[in-house]
Amino acid sequence: MQTSVVDALKAAGLYKTEEEIKRTPRIMEQMLVTILPNGERREHKMAEIDYADIKIFANELDIALTLQNPLVQSLLAKNAEGLVSLIRVINTESASGFKGSVGSGRQLDALLLRAEQFQNPDDALKVARASWIRTIAAAGGQGQFIVNPGTEDVDAKVALEMADEEGIAILGFVNPAATPLVDAVKITYLSQAYNIQNLDFELANPFIGDAIVELKQPLFIFPKESALVEVRYFAAGVDELRPIGLWVKMSSALRALATS
Repeated sequence: MQTSVVDALKAAGLYKTEEEIKRTPRIMEQMLVTILPNGERREHKMAEIDYADIKIFANELDIALTLQNPLVQSLLAKNAEGLVSLIRVINTESASGFKGSVGSGRQLDALLLRAEQFQNPDDALKVARASWIRTIAAAGGQGQFIVNPGTEDVDAKVALEMADEEGIAILGFVNPAATPLVDAVKITYLSQAYNIQNLDFELANPFIGDAIVELKQPLFIFPKESALVEVRYFAAGVDELRPIGLWVKMSSALRALATS
């Protein structure tokens, strides 16, 4: 099981040594093609970027994952190439590269996802979530999960929109609840719904810490795009479902401790 983002990018030819970077310092502009649920092809421009920036990204992410569950590590490593592509698409808008923890201004950095970055789906006033822990009042209800709630109706489902210089990758889900209450997820990307996927937490890796389920197809939300994530709660109680992934933003947007 590959658990190192650095090793995964080395195998893909994207992580260069200092000598290699001296000879070829940058990776040139390319086009990324994605396929929508209806088969439509969508193109994104991936800006040129320094190989040194990719090295910063890989090194910092491996450090951040050092004490994480090995299955979380492997999920990020497996999608390392896609994460670099996401960064390059965002860099088309920011045009300042990825400098990570020492970045400033329009330079990019990335954070593992946490609750405060998202809207509370149980509150119509668009307040931030305080925690992934969520009380489910009744089976079959409250299906919103990653969403911008409607301004008047808490049941209104408004897709989460990315700004010009940010993007999200959601690769899977973990549920540390003693008794997980969710068993399926539905993703709507650019107003097109993907087939639902089961979230069989009762069966998933019961011997390696928290139960983790990988998405059959990772969700990448690129700049100026939107997506809605809904889940099915099959029982009432307290659930702790949380996504595994990254939010890539400009350094200037990472100055607020509560919501960055």
